[in-house]
Amino acid sequence: MAVIGTGTPSYAFAPVTGTIHYFRSPADVIASIDSDLETTIALVDSGGTTFLGPILGRLGGIVSRDGTLRSHLAIVSREFEVPCLVGTTLTADPADGTRVVLDSDGTVRLDEGTDVSAAWWAYIRRVGDEIAVKDFDVTVGAAALDALIAEDLTDDKLDALIGHMGRTFKPEMTRRSGFTSELFPMMPYISLAMVEDFYSYPARVATIDAAMPAEQIGRTLRTAPGLGSPLWIWMVGYHYLCGRQALIQMGKLRPDERLDDVRTVVDFWRRLALAHRGDGTLDYKDAGFTNRYLPADVVDALAGSAQPLDPTSAKALKRLNATVSGYAFLYFCDSRVGICDSGPYPRPDGRHTIVRDYLSLGPSAWGYPWAEKLDPPYAGLTMTLTFDPTAFTSFEINDWGTTFTEPDQLLTAVTEAAVVGHRRDGGTEPLPPQTWGEITTAISRSHLELYQQFADMGRQDRIFSAARMYSWGLRPFAEVAGVLEKIDWSFSPDSLALYPDPLDDDTYAGTMFGTAVVANDMPGSFSPIR
Repeated sequence: MAVIGTGTPSYAFAPVTGTIHYFRSPADVIASIDSDLETTIALVDSGGTTFLGPILGRLGGIVSRDGTLRSHLAIVSREFEVPCLVGTTLTADPADGTRVVLDSDGTVRLDEGTDVSAAWWAYIRRVGDEIAVKDFDVTVGAAALDALIAEDLTDDKLDALIGHMGRTFKPEMTRRSGFTSELFPMMPYISLAMVEDFYSYPARVATIDAAMPAEQIGRTLRTAPGLGSPLWIWMVGYHYLCGRQALIQMGKLRPDERLDDVRTVVDFWRRLALAHRGDGTLDYKDAGFTNRYLPADVVDALAGSAQPLDPTSAKALKRLNATVSGYAFLYFCDSRVGICDSGPYPRPDGRHTIVRDYLSLGPSAWGYPWAEKLDPPYAGLTMTLTFDPTAFTSFEINDWGTTFTEPDQLLTAVTEAAVVGHRRDGGTEPLPPQTWGEITTAISRSHLELYQQFADMGRQDRIFSAARMYSWGLRPFAEVAGVLEKIDWSFSPDSLALYPDPLDDDTYAGTMFGTAVVANDMPGSFSPIR
């Protein structure tokens, strides 16, 4: 059972199971006088006894955040023989109705009979360490996952989820590289794109969800590499909330406005992420900086097709990886969103495998105008990279789907690799090492063509191209749902009203965005809804 709190028992009592009810005011106590309280575990802030006086002797148990063994509450609870913990520290605020076990070892634990939902939401409400890491201690089977996905996202749960996302996002932003580019005015385009997400996503998400529920899209995209990206799924929720926060910072939006829209998008993201990951986690960070969404048989087939690397093929792989990486960064306007690692997937021999997707190299569902005339040899690539994990003292894949190791240079430790090409007709084909040099050369040619296109653009065209790159992030999901042509993909008038004044200003956009999601006095990046 998950421990959610520890305190000091007022006396030695047998473990007691009951349902949490938070008593905040005398009105709460009076309202409960005629209730059956034998299985109620009262949660209170104070160690005084007078507050609970009218009902204290009838309670099943008490958890007090304050107090010591000499507090009045501890003394009177002993006299009534009501199990009580005083001076209790809770890792999260359990919602009313949560079933818990109080034990005289001083613990508050989730009841083994508690459904997965209560444990999962307790995790969501919990605060992690300085970079928001917290152990995911909830076992979510297939039936429980379906039930979790089917839940209504109430105001209380929406607020809890936004809090979890904000606590995850804020420290991760402080660890990433700066937002600079010689080609693209990054802060204007990022700010414009995320504001556009806020204004445009609710209607687009509603159209997609009505045609194919988010959970069905997630399950469809987890069957093979290259079909989708955990990163673009992650962006649905986080970029939207960044846009909301930017507008709050600009004084254009109150935190309690457009809540139906907020619920629509965040719930779509929640169901999409849960179904795609399949284990109850929402982010790489939730799962200990991992994402093992691919089925075991798919990973086995990918890793089984890998070939041992000799010095020549290892050099060719590094060259191909570097070339496609540089191309993907340019294709996606100096962002990393065209590359996504999943794994690491443990292998039977103790080694690990990373599956690296290069998501789009030419014309695709994203529909980018600059990609229309590109003619790379493949629509996308998937690399399967197998290595000995003992080569690294630290290893993580962050929420941007980027692998960081210590020592760095993952590919130096790779001993076996496979490269798969994704054709435009949807098929795939293995690419043997002797073809890697030829593919590298072809990608380099496409890189030069693409570079020339962006070099010929003026500042405003580059800003809007890059903003479109992000704000069209729902297009692949719309294609899966069969509604790509039913959605208006043009910029919202509300977004256009903020350009060029003030969002064309690099300093303003950078300060506004940074202050909104990082340099604020909140525990996370995103304002609560109330």
